[in-house]
Amino acid sequence: MKNRLKDIKFMVKIKNETQSNKTFHIIITIIASVLVISGVILGIWFYVFNRNHEETNDAQVEQYVTPIMSRITGYVQEVRFNENQFVHKGDTLVVIDNREYQSKLNVAFADVQNAKQNSVVAEKNAINTASATAINEAQLEGAKSNLWKTKLEFERYKALVKEEAATSQQLEKVKADYESAQAHFQEMKSRIHSSSLSTSVAEANVPTTQTNIASKQAAADNAALFLSYTIITAPYDGWVGKRTLQPGQMVKEGQSLLSIVSKEKWITANFKETQLQYLTVGQEVEIKADAINDKTFLGTIASLSPASGARFSLLPPDNATGNFVKIEQRIPVRIQLKDKGQQTDFLRAGMNITVVAAHK
Repeated sequence: MKNRLKDIKFMVKIKNETQSNKTFHIIITIIASVLVISGVILGIWFYVFNRNHEETNDAQVEQYVTPIMSRITGYVQEVRFNENQFVHKGDTLVVIDNREYQSKLNVAFADVQNAKQNSVVAEKNAINTASATAINEAQLEGAKSNLWKTKLEFERYKALVKEEAATSQQLEKVKADYESAQAHFQEMKSRIHSSSLSTSVAEANVPTTQTNIASKQAAADNAALFLSYTIITAPYDGWVGKRTLQPGQMVKEGQSLLSIVSKEKWITANFKETQLQYLTVGQEVEIKADAINDKTFLGTIASLSPASGARFSLLPPDNATGNFVKIEQRIPVRIQLKDKGQQTDFLRAGMNITVVAAHK
């Protein structure tokens, strides 16, 4: 009896284990089937998606990064920006000690005033010499009249002496007066000629002084320009990068002081050359940033590069030298962001981007 009970219990136990194994196998089969079906569906989806879309993760956010350089040599007097600060166009960023350049400008202004005074003196000198010439010409008319009068007197006395109506002493006196009038007339003519030359020289000196004024004014303008270089302003709206300047620091001409990152943003996506046939200017694309989860931006293809990225490198490849290894080239594509404002404010230059473009 006891053996029979043991057999019955054993049979029941085997039956329960068989039932459990069947349930386990059914669950495993269902899970495996779901996984296989999901894999097949996912594979089909990837196949269909890849046949109708072009995707690349070789893309970055781009912004203009402009280095601001010093155009003069001097000591930094003020630094009016903080690191990573947003600045507007025309905001003062750095002030360089301007005392040396202000002094040079003052000297240049003094030279301009001196040149103007010299020009006034030259103009007055030209007027004076012209006036002297006019006076001499008037005196020449008097000398000419006196010469004519003494000539007539001389000829009359010559006739009187022939008729013995006048003495030879009187004739000699009249002759001396006539010769004196001739000498005076020639003297006035020479004086007029000399004064005319002086007038020409004085008048020719006036344009020279005017040219000197222009030269001194150009030097003053140049000094004012260098003085303006002591104030360094922002060229456009943007963010200031890392600050390395301190008041009292010596900066040299051409030295980079800071960098400004522009507000304008775009995406540069490097698509493979085999993908380029499916891309056109104006085509809409989807953009995903690695830094932002579950957020998709929209963009538009603005332009395609006229050459591969390798051609713009410092040392472009030359396939005519050495052993040739074919490498798939990538073409930079510029993508303009359609979303503006706060939606794209988080994006920064250099961030990694994934771009997806549907076939048309």
